[in-house]
Amino acid sequence: MTVQVLAITSDLFLQSRIIELAKSLGANAKVVTTEEALIREANSTHPNLVILDLAASDYDPFSAAQKLKILTPKPTILALFPHIRKDLKLKAERVSIDDIVPNSGFLKTLKDILEKEVRAS
Repeated sequence: MTVQVLAITSDLFLQSRIIELAKSLGANAKVVTTEEALIREANSTHPNLVILDLAASDYDPFSAAQKLKILTPKPTILALFPHIRKDLKLKAERVSIDDIVPNSGFLKTLKDILEKEVRAS
């Protein structure tokens, strides 16, 4: 079974990096730009991994995380944040987001998680 990745971001560079990295590792990635689309896609595709941008201003990543946590099966949630915004990291920890990484370490962490998911599938 192919590993499914679902991301929500309006950042075009980040979108392309997520899609390229997933494809290079044999996973499928889909990017959405609204919280409604995120929840709809998560309910229909049951992704292994969901990526949230904690600094996003066009949706509430913490509300989205709480909605994702009640799905069955529950996806792993990877969140990225600007390293100068420690408050976002602390808030993400309070809503039990699985992996929280600064923007600078995001792609390496994503690669590590995807490699592990692909091996396990």
